[in-house]
Amino acid sequence: MRAVNAVTTQREMKPLKSDKNRNNHFRCTVLAAVLLSIQAGFGQPQVTRLSPPLLDSLLQYNQGVQAAYTKFQSRAAEVPAHGALPDPQLEVSTSLSPLETRNGPVTNQVMLGQKFPLWGKLKRERSLATLQADIAWQDYRRTVVSTTFEMTKAWAEYVKLSRSLEILSHYLEDLEAFQNVALTHYSTGQGNTQHPVLKLQIEQSLIQSKANTLKGQLEAATHRLGALFNGHFQPADFSASWTEYSVDHTEQEWLDLARQVNPNLQTDRIREQIAILMQELNQRKNYPDLVAGMTWSLVGDTDLGGAVESGKDALGVKLGINLPLWLNRNAARVEAARINGKATQLASTESWNQVQATIQSQLQVLVEIEKNYQLYQKNLLPESRQMLASAYSAYETGKISFLDVLDSERMTFTVQLEFEAVKARRTVARAKLLKAVGLPLNGENHD
Repeated sequence: MRAVNAVTTQREMKPLKSDKNRNNHFRCTVLAAVLLSIQAGFGQPQVTRLSPPLLDSLLQYNQGVQAAYTKFQSRAAEVPAHGALPDPQLEVSTSLSPLETRNGPVTNQVMLGQKFPLWGKLKRERSLATLQADIAWQDYRRTVVSTTFEMTKAWAEYVKLSRSLEILSHYLEDLEAFQNVALTHYSTGQGNTQHPVLKLQIEQSLIQSKANTLKGQLEAATHRLGALFNGHFQPADFSASWTEYSVDHTEQEWLDLARQVNPNLQTDRIREQIAILMQELNQRKNYPDLVAGMTWSLVGDTDLGGAVESGKDALGVKLGINLPLWLNRNAARVEAARINGKATQLASTESWNQVQATIQSQLQVLVEIEKNYQLYQKNLLPESRQMLASAYSAYETGKISFLDVLDSERMTFTVQLEFEAVKARRTVARAKLLKAVGLPLNGENHD
């Protein structure tokens, strides 16, 4: 976490002055932080091959990401305002009944005072502000992770629907060809009834209805992607930028990486540091601070005898301390800080338990999805193609009717549609794992 803090306090405190600089900042900070975290967590193995153009586009155009980063900039810009000396106090007084001195009556006084907090109070206030900026940075990272996940989920849905429509389109072409055959058989007397023709018409209508539904869903998925990219979504560019990633790592490796990069865990650790500083600061607020200043006394002329310098103004120095005497208040704020420290520790433990449980459960989900993926890829798809080829061969030799071929074709296309759904679930499940770990990585290529 300190590596992130170092980036925050040393490199990211200054607001960026142009859009180009902001985009460069996005590219450098996010990718560098993630890659460094991966190297620290896994050593030599790499989790993924990132796609900088795609990630850059998301960070550049997504309004939620930009809002989170702007909030971080605001927090960072506030840091210099904390830990500074309080404003000096200027006082002016006029004497209604002037005090007579040897040099004349004191008619007015001007006093300038400055409070100097002691015991390291200013240092801790500055540290607290820096940690609050660090929390804003983690909020930004959390937004990037969440937005990347939403992008992956929407793209997986888009790909599934697009390819499902392609499959249905091919199926409709085959149904059209079958219908022509059925009509020819019926018109030439080779077919005894219209049953095959009607069955094909019903099948076409059902498939067309399904295709219409998928087109509506595809349009909705396109709108979701357009919203994520603020209207700059281009499917062709998106496909070219999509990269594969691997999740073939042990559970312990994922957990170790989550400890280092998960924004929620990082935020909880920062809050623990804030709680410690608040305890120290509230304890020190019970100690007095130094007040120092100067006084300027304006002296009027006098006719009294014995005046050394009639009407000469006087300068003075004043020192003082504030007295934190209200013991109940002092004890209450110290106790409140102590309880808050305990609460942050408990919250941090709970966050880790949730992250650990999510990673473990998601890994198990991935195991089951991977089994189904391999089942379709190695068994169902080849077997369905083999079955369809066998059906065509049997049809050509007159062993089966074209309706039997239609059943085989329907089953083959159904397997293909289901495989697209499995691939989409596989992509989303992997993205959920990466989100649980805290990595803003892209999804896989479906090819």
